[in-house]
Amino acid sequence: MKKIKFVLFFFVSPVILLSQIVIDQNDMPQPGDTIRLSSTIDYGTLNYQETGNDFTWDFSTMIPVTQKVDTFVDFDETPWVYQLIFWGSSNLAKEMMGFDQYPGFQITDAYEFYKSSSSDFKLVGNAATLNGIPFPNKFDAPDIIFRFPMNPGNIDSSFSSYDIALTGIGYAGGWKKRVNYVDGWGTLITPYGSFQTIRVKSEVDQYDSIYIDTLGYGIPYLQYFTEYKWLGDGFGEPLCTFTENGPITTIDYIDSVRNLIIGIPEAQVQNNLFRIYPNPVDNELNIQFTSSADSEMEIAVFDLQGKKISEILQGKNVVELLNLTLDISALNLEPGIYFMAIKLQDQSYFQKFIKK
Repeated sequence: MKKIKFVLFFFVSPVILLSQIVIDQNDMPQPGDTIRLSSTIDYGTLNYQETGNDFTWDFSTMIPVTQKVDTFVDFDETPWVYQLIFWGSSNLAKEMMGFDQYPGFQITDAYEFYKSSSSDFKLVGNAATLNGIPFPNKFDAPDIIFRFPMNPGNIDSSFSSYDIALTGIGYAGGWKKRVNYVDGWGTLITPYGSFQTIRVKSEVDQYDSIYIDTLGYGIPYLQYFTEYKWLGDGFGEPLCTFTENGPITTIDYIDSVRNLIIGIPEAQVQNNLFRIYPNPVDNELNIQFTSSADSEMEIAVFDLQGKKISEILQGKNVVELLNLTLDISALNLEPGIYFMAIKLQDQSYFQKFIKK
């Protein structure tokens, strides 16, 4: 009898491993989840657009550039003023990063609010506290990110909108149209491992506008982007997401803790000594120094592995170069991610930039 069971398992298990999985509410994030994501960009070498049934997407060569951790909490763990607005429409929240880089402008207690149910997973609004004043923003219509159950060939759409008065500042409003196509299933391979997945392609049109009272006019922002998401059993968030938005395709994928900078001390990567813009850059890159130290310096460009690509400047004084414009196109860099390095007083500092 035991032998018969073993034989049956031997022949049946490959079919189970290669069959289509089912994604439902249980595969969405839950309160208490902390999910680590690595981020990078596509250099045009990954075949992420092609799809099919029992398809294999091999993204194992991705090199992470940054990492973050998404933290999800129960709705009732958010500030009480937010709970008053989102009561009954949300059962999950994701903590968002605050902002305090400019004097007199501080954002704290930032959250996105979601509703997870057996029929769908949707974003119902967001909230933040600006300079001590809470601004909860409950959408007039939610952004339905996923509908359940997910089966290849399914197509669905949603239209979300919001309208919020920013006391003492002005007004903000916008809308988003999302069309989802469940267009494939199969095996996804990333640096984190190999997984059975379902692929969802989302085409998104989004319009946002903010009206500033002191300026007397509004600032509109319209964007069109496409998301490719691979979902697996019980991971909370997509195992991998490619986002096409303009000339750069960004990638986020679930990962473990990585040593992101090879050959470059990570503590020196983020600093306030200088800033570079625009980023991404095509031709000219501007460097603005926030230090006027009377010291000679060197400027060089490194790749992701810490290899020096080009030495741009040597022996110049910071005081003489508080603002500097560099012709990046003359370096003949391939599109990708690099580091601008400045050596000052025997200490090196780095900033990431993207060459388009």
